[in-house]
Amino acid sequence: MNPGDVSEIGSVELITHGVRAVDDRTTLRATQRTPGPVILLSLQGPATELAIDTVTAHPDHAVFAFVEGSGLSAKEQHGPWLPIESGLVVAPPGIAQHVRCAGPWHITAAYVPRAALGAFVSALPATTRVLEERRPLDRAMQAFVEQVLDVDDEATAIERYAMEHLIVEMSGAILLDRVDTASAQRSPHAALRDRAVAVIAQQCGDPGLNPAVVAREVQSSLRQLQLVFAEAENSVAGEIRHQRARLARSLLVDSRFDVLSIEQISQRAGFHSPISLRRALEEDYGTTPRGLRAHRGAGQRSDERETAAR
Repeated sequence: MNPGDVSEIGSVELITHGVRAVDDRTTLRATQRTPGPVILLSLQGPATELAIDTVTAHPDHAVFAFVEGSGLSAKEQHGPWLPIESGLVVAPPGIAQHVRCAGPWHITAAYVPRAALGAFVSALPATTRVLEERRPLDRAMQAFVEQVLDVDDEATAIERYAMEHLIVEMSGAILLDRVDTASAQRSPHAALRDRAVAVIAQQCGDPGLNPAVVAREVQSSLRQLQLVFAEAENSVAGEIRHQRARLARSLLVDSRFDVLSIEQISQRAGFHSPISLRRALEEDYGTTPRGLRAHRGAGQRSDERETAAR
């Protein structure tokens, strides 16, 4: 089977994803697709009790789970059973719960590397949130994941990258819009800066992106936005360059994009020339485009360390 293809899996494979039926007589079936580090699952079943532990199974992944069912209740290891509603479960630290389903149920889930979400929020929430009120973005994400799992055609390397990139983008935007900004502990300046960083992360591949465009996108004056970034000893232009360097590095360390030249990589990352790309990589990561391709593993570990330090 080629990387990123859709596959049908059973109870044994689901255990590796942290999901099992407490009653061994209940057989679980699911569909999975892994276009890259992102893992997509769609599973359903009859009334049963599920033991879910993605924290152990995928300790480096956040979980976005779209849950549909009736008579749902959940409990932590030593806690009481509490009723829960269908909706979107956002679990940056992962899920470690038992869930009871009184009737048929369906779960669509995306396991997203936490390191990839660092471009959207300065720190991931430490607790799980259940969002009962559905919004256009999370409905669109659910529909997209389900469509990706429903089409079993072989995906090209570019298609796999696009799937993964879009899911990370939607996951990060949900975090920023519905979880991070809901925190009363976030100052207005920090919230504005985070929104601007998210816009830059999403649009850095556009060579026309500049500080004035970012200010307009977050509905702020350019002067105010520059002051907010200065408080964090950064600048809007510097963040744009940094996010472009991050994007370029993600392409350079991914063997699926070895067919692209350094000039093509620089264009996709929003740089005006390979020279600009090289300077940004040397400044941020102390290496060159060719150096990244020659040391893929080291580059990926560096990315994870950087995100953990944010």
